[in-house]
Amino acid sequence: MRIAVAMFMLAGLLSVCGCGSDPARIDPAGNKGLISTDEINPKDWQMAAEKCINSLLESGTLVKADGKKAVVMVSTVKNSTSQHIDVQILTQKITSSILRSGKAITTTAVSGAGATDKSTKQVRDLQDDEMFNQKTVKKMGTAVAPDFSLAGEITQVKTTEGRSKESYFYFHMTLTDLETGLAVWESQDIEVMKQSTKPLMGF
Repeated sequence: MRIAVAMFMLAGLLSVCGCGSDPARIDPAGNKGLISTDEINPKDWQMAAEKCINSLLESGTLVKADGKKAVVMVSTVKNSTSQHIDVQILTQKITSSILRSGKAITTTAVSGAGATDKSTKQVRDLQDDEMFNQKTVKKMGTAVAPDFSLAGEITQVKTTEGRSKESYFYFHMTLTDLETGLAVWESQDIEVMKQSTKPLMGF
């Protein structure tokens, strides 16, 4: 009897362990993505970026008195969590949303980590290069400097109690007026909290 019960339990365990699924595409904007407690997942990036850009655009800070579109550069986004985070995912989502809004434009010629696209400077180094028609070479003094700088920090607080663990991620973004050096906007309520509980038995 004991042998039969043991074999039954082993068969059940093997059937669970053996189950799997074929790779499948899912909607990036949906809710079917994998969720991990200790890490920031794609949906977290999407939620944070949406909250940030909605708050920024609704504040009216990017509207210039002369009616021209403000130019925004991305400075540094500091990762103060315990994990490796590619902060470019967040900043790229934010800058693309700024461009789509039509209320401002972004620059790739300068950023906190250097030029995102180095070609703006590279093409100006072609002056006096005999290989190129100098009439087509972009001149010095024509690149547009940014009006605002967007910087931020991502922090994480971990909590564990018994079999449960919780992670709280806070995204803090600041927009600085580069004319005055003053912060003219700060993000609010851009936060993600995730919780999980280990089962009493199993994995």
